[in-house]
Amino acid sequence: MHRCTSLLILLLWPLAATAVDFADYDYDRFSQTVTLCDRLAAHGRDPGHVAPAVGSATMDKPAAIEACHDAVSNDPDNPRLNYQLGRAYGYSGQGERAMPYRLKALEADYPQSLFVIGYLYATGRTIEPDICQTYELWQRAAHYRRLAALVALPRHSLRGDFAECGPAIVAADLRAYLQEAKRQSSDYYVGMLVDDLLLQVDARYPMSRAAP
Repeated sequence: MHRCTSLLILLLWPLAATAVDFADYDYDRFSQTVTLCDRLAAHGRDPGHVAPAVGSATMDKPAAIEACHDAVSNDPDNPRLNYQLGRAYGYSGQGERAMPYRLKALEADYPQSLFVIGYLYATGRTIEPDICQTYELWQRAAHYRRLAALVALPRHSLRGDFAECGPAIVAADLRAYLQEAKRQSSDYYVGMLVDDLLLQVDARYPMSRAAP
């Protein structure tokens, strides 16, 4: 390759690597007041959580369901509260009762619900498996910088799991997702996974062919 062409690619690469149109989800559209539902059912990896995390093993599930029902009754369009009610039902083994509340959060494009329902479609838990629904929902979650989607979307794409789901994600976007995940997370193991995925992207799509 001509030296000038190589130099041009290197100069333009930072622009290609930010090809994804990321957005910040506006959590302030909904009440941020901490409720009992938040105290009993908050998920620590939910970017919209407003109370300390409660794990599945330590959650008082009947109390969380009751508190979150009350909270949703008072604020029915709040996606955080709906997601948490769905979470409490899900951890109680009541997946079918969880889905209406998970879907209500999905209507508001709530990033945590976008990722979780995508995961349910991928695994066939509670709903019929549909990997192309996963593909769509995880792209929407990654658009809002949801960390789990930023990592899972490239991983499954590189494995070919979305081959039947329309146009593949271009190399520049794969790199953009992974670089954003790396920027967000200080977790050592997440960092190792992201680095390994970036190496896979580089091996499959050398920099000289990165542009779509």
